[in-house]
Amino acid sequence: MSGSVRAKVVILIWAGASLLFTALLEISDFGHKPLGFALYVNAVHFALWALTVPLLAKCSRRFPLKDIRRIRNVAIRLILVAVLAMLVAFALWAIVFATWFPYRADYPTLQATLRFGLFLSLPNEILIGIVLVTALETRQVLKDLQAERIRAMDLERQLAVSRLEALRMQLHPHFLFNTLHAVAGLTDEDPATARRMVIALGDLLRSTLEDTGDRMRTLAEELEYSDLYLGIEKLRLGDRLVLNYDLEPSSARALVPPFLLQPLFENAIRHGASRITGPCEIRFCASRRGDTLDIAIRSDGPQRDPNSGVPPFGVGLTNTTDRLRIQYGDRQTFQYFDRPEGGVEIRIAIPYSDAGDAAMAASSLQEIPAAKARADRESRTAVPTMGRA
Repeated sequence: MSGSVRAKVVILIWAGASLLFTALLEISDFGHKPLGFALYVNAVHFALWALTVPLLAKCSRRFPLKDIRRIRNVAIRLILVAVLAMLVAFALWAIVFATWFPYRADYPTLQATLRFGLFLSLPNEILIGIVLVTALETRQVLKDLQAERIRAMDLERQLAVSRLEALRMQLHPHFLFNTLHAVAGLTDEDPATARRMVIALGDLLRSTLEDTGDRMRTLAEELEYSDLYLGIEKLRLGDRLVLNYDLEPSSARALVPPFLLQPLFENAIRHGASRITGPCEIRFCASRRGDTLDIAIRSDGPQRDPNSGVPPFGVGLTNTTDRLRIQYGDRQTFQYFDRPEGGVEIRIAIPYSDAGDAAMAASSLQEIPAAKARADRESRTAVPTMGRA
């Protein structure tokens, strides 16, 4: 709160207290006083107490109640309140007697006025001082609670960012080891393909290192990145892998967490295409539904016993569900289904956020039909798989 705002608040409280206590005085048994005089006395009275607020606030900070010596600090505060109460009462009646005091006939001297005024008002002055100290302490407690809440929120945000970064970094070695294992399997039986896979892997790792992962990116950019990985798998699987995309234009502009899709495609290939002998189609669908982005990946694969339940997730899917939960909380859903004809389907729903850059989304979107055309040229027909990475 700035100094000018604080001054305005003090003035408003002073004026309100003066009017309130004047009204209470007028309707009480002690109200047989001129209205102007009563308002004047209360105005001077609460102005004097307003002058003590900085000292009381400094005392509250200097002798906090949460200190280990709280009993001593409470005693110091009470002593200060008693001293200030006497000073305020003395100053009040001295000022009133010297300026406007219509009862000089009854109290002709300042000494007589002080004897009457101090005896009458001192208990009330002490009570007012205690109320002020309590109000200042309450204000400080509320400020401390707000600061603690802000610190907690900041720590929670930092923890979420750290966890997201740890999960993102976990993806890279997981994917790298899987890819190197595939390259090692082709080294003897197809050295030319293995060399092309290593070159493609270098391009993919270069793209990964250039992207710091500290920003959201469009779904089109995510698919462009995933296409580098899928290109490596096409070299390994050839005509057995068929890729199909079905995207609404608005969904391509949607912002998603970086490296969201690659574990899902890797999961589909590793537990689908790698486990069946025939063609395997992976179909990716994305659409906007109001304020929600719906993503679905369907893939062919071996049939599972419908009574076996959902299998435990591996690193890829566990990582993805954790990242979605940290990023979106309860505003996201992740669903895993076994398909009756074999394979699985994964559905993701997250809040829709448009990138606001149609040119970037359009240029990235052009890569999707290109990837589909390359896949169709290399594989012709087939049907998809999805499993758990």
